[in-house]
Amino acid sequence: MIYVFYNNDPLAQDQGGGAEHFRSLHRALRGAGLPYRLIGARLQPYDAADVTYISRGTSFLRFYVALWLWFWRHRHAFAPGDVFHFHRNYAAWPKLLLCPERGRVLISYHNVTGRVLESRLGRLAPPVRALMIRLERQVVRLADAVICVSRRDREELRERVVDAPFAGAHVIPAAYDSDLFRHRSATPPSPALATRLLVLGRISHQKNLPLAIETLEHLCADGSDYTLTIAGAGEDGRELMRRIARSPCRHRIRWLGKIPHDDVPSLLSDHGILLLTSRYEASPTVVKEALRSMRPVVSTDVGDVADWIDEDGTGFVCAMEAGALARGVRRATQLILEGRYGARGAPDTLDERAIMSQVLRLYRWLAAV
Repeated sequence: MIYVFYNNDPLAQDQGGGAEHFRSLHRALRGAGLPYRLIGARLQPYDAADVTYISRGTSFLRFYVALWLWFWRHRHAFAPGDVFHFHRNYAAWPKLLLCPERGRVLISYHNVTGRVLESRLGRLAPPVRALMIRLERQVVRLADAVICVSRRDREELRERVVDAPFAGAHVIPAAYDSDLFRHRSATPPSPALATRLLVLGRISHQKNLPLAIETLEHLCADGSDYTLTIAGAGEDGRELMRRIARSPCRHRIRWLGKIPHDDVPSLLSDHGILLLTSRYEASPTVVKEALRSMRPVVSTDVGDVADWIDEDGTGFVCAMEAGALARGVRRATQLILEGRYGARGAPDTLDERAIMSQVLRLYRWLAAV
């Protein structure tokens, strides 16, 4: 049996990259012919026969307590060939402590440990992160396999946490729902869209939306007619409202709030350039979605973005500074106006099935060893 654990709901419409990866795993397992069960948190009213909900809502603490209880109740029911796939390293502790001899443990990393703490704990973040890393060293040594979604994260984890497990970690990017785009013809944006920017994602410290607004202000300083659409919701929504109100370009900014994930393809087709201003990322889903839609991407140098973008062909990777991002946007506008958008290589690895097949092979290997 393959058990996949994630504090999310594969039937929900959360726009986060990790949530989309959970949905991708769900879709892949349904067609793989492997026995499986997803263990998640209910975020909507519907049931799925292959999902066990152990908590309700987005609280990880609630999910984590429920995870300990679930493993305690089922600790004698597991078999040697079972595979347990966790998406936070500390989520593996219930399995490792309550039934260590049964089955194999796989841990996925969708970011580097402790990065989120910087925005939530301030000065307390370094000591808390040090404790987390100390515990993490034990977890990864006990795990049977590790997945990192980017080479950059693997190298940073190898240097900061522990060498051996991460040196041999598999690098498998986060997937996205390529079927959403399958019946849409992808063509480069028309010149009419060359100054329409889109930011798509959670309104949070990580996504750094004030930098996107500052970038727009740089672009409009010379009278250019750029506009910015922001699609998403999150904990920094009030701060974003205040920042928009202060901006001299506020009449050029449109904030849509949260949108259904199924609307992402049409939203991308209505804009010319995807702008990503994140402080950190692992393997952002929206970059792959933009490339699938043939939209230039202008991004800060985070996660595996540089691995996906064909510089001066499909986008530009820039320093985390408004002036640099503005220059990248202007170059992307020229790509559109001059009809030069296009990848030099075949984007076969953008397909969800190609990405998920690597995870399925790892499941089969772990179940057999």
